[in-house]
Amino acid sequence: MKPSILYLSYTGLLEPLGKSQILAYLSRLSKDYQYILVTYEKKDDFDEKEKVKELNEICKCYNVIWKPKIYHKNPRLLATAWDLLLLLFYTFKYTKKYKISLIHCRSYIPSISAYIVGKVTKIPFVFDMRALWPEEMVDADRLQRSSIVYKVLKFFEKKLLKNAGSVVSLTHAAVPFLISENPSLSEQKFSVIPTCVDLDRFNKTLTNPSQDVVIGTMGTVISGWYHLDWLFETLKLSDIIFDKPSFKIITRDDNCKLNEFAHHYSLDNLTVKASTPESIQQNIKDISFAILYFTAGVSKIGSAPTRMAEFLACGIPILGNRGVGDMADLIEKYNIGIVIEDGSTASLITGLNKMKIFLTDPSYPERCKLAAEDLFSADMGSMKYKKTYQRMLKQNS
Repeated sequence: MKPSILYLSYTGLLEPLGKSQILAYLSRLSKDYQYILVTYEKKDDFDEKEKVKELNEICKCYNVIWKPKIYHKNPRLLATAWDLLLLLFYTFKYTKKYKISLIHCRSYIPSISAYIVGKVTKIPFVFDMRALWPEEMVDADRLQRSSIVYKVLKFFEKKLLKNAGSVVSLTHAAVPFLISENPSLSEQKFSVIPTCVDLDRFNKTLTNPSQDVVIGTMGTVISGWYHLDWLFETLKLSDIIFDKPSFKIITRDDNCKLNEFAHHYSLDNLTVKASTPESIQQNIKDISFAILYFTAGVSKIGSAPTRMAEFLACGIPILGNRGVGDMADLIEKYNIGIVIEDGSTASLITGLNKMKIFLTDPSYPERCKLAAEDLFSADMGSMKYKKTYQRMLKQNS
């Protein structure tokens, strides 16, 4: 009989990130484990009944029991507290109903629930961190380090790191930092599993890059964690370096705000559009190179942007900055793009000039795809999760 695993996610399965990240793993791991999947869905997403029905059918195909809940947004602190309270109830309910052997927690809120419920049930949990959430909130100016909320989150972070059966970090860079803050932790407790993608969704056929230069990015850029000013400054400067480039942002962010930025920077040839996970390849395949400029600092050493994996899977190189998890090291190690030092005009121009030369190398699309397979394959990520589960279940038997 398959061990039953309760998978808790505060990210909705109906969101592009949730679907690409959660189902990519569970579709592979469900051969060996019975999953009960609890996700928090935004109401607008959940109101699209056809999409909900479609996802339900997909989950059934993999014998995944999906239990969606509604995410509460406002007022932020009280809404999150209410969601956590409900999650405590559901975590306790489902562990008993489905005879759960292990709980996989995607990020902090689900992990807090598993930790508290585990005091009673003694069921082990995986603290799948995703990133250093308290530090991200500070760097995005959503929290102050002196605030009670930050101190509460750091209190629980220490408890989660200590009590989790295993801790999953997206990056190698975050592990020594976490150990320095929590000296009692051993490196053996950590597994490093970056944000992986289902490479089967991407066309493996390599094509010659178009002569037209299209510069783009995708995902959330209005977040406080992305250098939006660097992005638009780079797009503006690219007019000097490239011959009539065009620009594309694939995002669910507010189009009006992005168009205001475009007007401010005098960019007339910018396309902003949303995309479903299934349409990502179609929407980005004409991009010549992708810009990934994330805020650096303590919070970002734990970040591994999913969009990097998806661009590479399409053979698209990266123009990125330092200080974001393992991103810069990987770009340089695998020769899959260019790293800028900072957001100064001189640095951006240098980066664009280097990228112009980089694009003349006909072998770069293949290098990007090989790097994606080596670093971000969902098959590889699933194997690492399976080893984590096996170790924990053996320890708890």
